[in-house]
Amino acid sequence: MKRLLYLICMTIIVTMTFSQVAGAGNNQDDVYKVGINDVIGIEVLGHNLRVVNAVSSDGTITFPYLGNVYVQDMSLAEIEKEITKRLSDGYIKYPEVLVTIVTSKSKKIYTYGEIRNLGVIPFEENMTLVKAMSYVGGVSSDGLYGRIKVRREQEGEHGGYKDIAESKLNDGVIESKKVEDMLLRPDDILIVERNKKFLIEGEVSKRGRFVLERDMTVLRALLQGGGVTSDGLYGMIKIRRKQAGEYVGYKDIAESKLNDGVIESREVEDMLIQPDDILIVERNKTFFIYGEVHNTGEFVLQSDMTVFKAITIAGGFTKWGSGNRVNVLRQSENRNGFETVKVNIDDVIDGDATADIELKPGDMIIVSSGIF
Repeated sequence: MKRLLYLICMTIIVTMTFSQVAGAGNNQDDVYKVGINDVIGIEVLGHNLRVVNAVSSDGTITFPYLGNVYVQDMSLAEIEKEITKRLSDGYIKYPEVLVTIVTSKSKKIYTYGEIRNLGVIPFEENMTLVKAMSYVGGVSSDGLYGRIKVRREQEGEHGGYKDIAESKLNDGVIESKKVEDMLLRPDDILIVERNKKFLIEGEVSKRGRFVLERDMTVLRALLQGGGVTSDGLYGMIKIRRKQAGEYVGYKDIAESKLNDGVIESREVEDMLIQPDDILIVERNKTFFIYGEVHNTGEFVLQSDMTVFKAITIAGGFTKWGSGNRVNVLRQSENRNGFETVKVNIDDVIDGDATADIELKPGDMIIVSSGIF
């Protein structure tokens, strides 16, 4: 009686296991069929008789008392039935036979994409996705932040393969626990897609394409590019994104001023990068100053640069310079010409902050002589 209960329990366990592995349902075609080179274990319960055999090229295995037994394309239940019948014919009275798969070498899992050792994986009982990936050495460097997909052959009139599961990868680790632990079936295809990337251009230390890691923000992306060069410390950072729709192209979706290389907008700084985004660090904007100052020429337009600050950076007035004879030559709004804005620096020095103005890119400060 104990042997009978043991047999019933083991049969239930094996049946459940192969239902998971092979996706067995009520459809007889889903039942796992033994093939050439599969390694199977056969045990006659209560008789200390257990053998492990590989299915030979002629589809048979060798079993004590019975010699060769043909098992190719038979289910485990069919093999149990066949061996039970033949053992009952004069060898063992009421044999209780249990057949299990040790290793399936006739059934395969196929791998493609960014995998260290591409090829075919022998299918095994209870093979999970993460176990299959361990056989091929995991993900290559070009797929560490890509996606992993499982494709499975579909039944029905049209058949073919269909993606049935996928997950992001984070440094080669499958993010979805459900996908990581899913049980594979024979002939499943595992695909690891190449890392998604983004592009950095402009005034950064390292330009080019970079791997889009998990939760990559604009700030992290800028650090990937080695930070801003001296020619972009007071420029603009812009994010361009590929647009969907009839007219596919790129569009500026965000921008911020830089202040000594620091992104002024926290919203832009924390913005998440998407695949194929382009980060552009524009060159510093400049202004010009001429006339009666100690240092004339072109200067970087730093944040909050006013006329008074600009004259200070230029070394101040010469002995002929006059604070009430300062003019800013600025391009007009319609860009058809220039307009002149008068600024009285003497008033600024006397404490009238409203007399000063903030400079714009391309402004030209002209300090005239106070000598008539």
